[in-house]
Amino acid sequence: MKYKYLLLLGVSIISYSIFSTNVQASSADQMEEIPDNVTTTNNRRADDWFSKPDEVNAMEKASEVEKADREKKEKERFVKLLNDNGFEYTLDKKNAHWIPMPHSGNEYIADVWVRLVQTEKDKEYSYPQKYYLEHYYIRPKTQQIQFLCELEVTGRPENAIQERPYKNSNWENLVPGSIEDEIYHKVLQIMKKNHIGGNSSNGMSVRDAVEEYLRISL
Repeated sequence: MKYKYLLLLGVSIISYSIFSTNVQASSADQMEEIPDNVTTTNNRRADDWFSKPDEVNAMEKASEVEKADREKKEKERFVKLLNDNGFEYTLDKKNAHWIPMPHSGNEYIADVWVRLVQTEKDKEYSYPQKYYLEHYYIRPKTQQIQFLCELEVTGRPENAIQERPYKNSNWENLVPGSIEDEIYHKVLQIMKKNHIGGNSSNGMSVRDAVEEYLRISL
């Protein structure tokens, strides 16, 4: 009986050892498959999960080309006039043109929009960027300027604006060295150089109007 008991005890110990070894091995395999102390990161954008790398690169290149084209058109449309008090003044060539002066049959004035963009980096920044638009009439014959309105714009400007009506008494003489003085002369230089304008109602061409009314020292 004693030997039989020892034999059973030995078999039990061996079986327990084999079982413990298998359990430990299984646990080790599970730990290798799902480690608790390892984290992974993925820097891909959310959209990349649904796009192939080539498609993502193509989209990025198209976006860069579109941005470059937009900036090119912006530079071609707006011509720098001056910098002052942390703002850059630019002339909108697309909307600059000659018009007959109200209540006058033989005199032409320049109708222009000037854009002011803040350039100081320490000022408050907004997106879309905030800027200002100023509307002027310029009268070369008498070297005068007339201010019509100023708009504060964030993003795309609205077409419904409030302007003061044209009045002959609102023409202002130029003060040497003033902002208006610089705007006046720079605008006429650009319009003359680029032949900006359109045909008048009485058949006078832009060139004729420039020669007639720009007989001033620019």
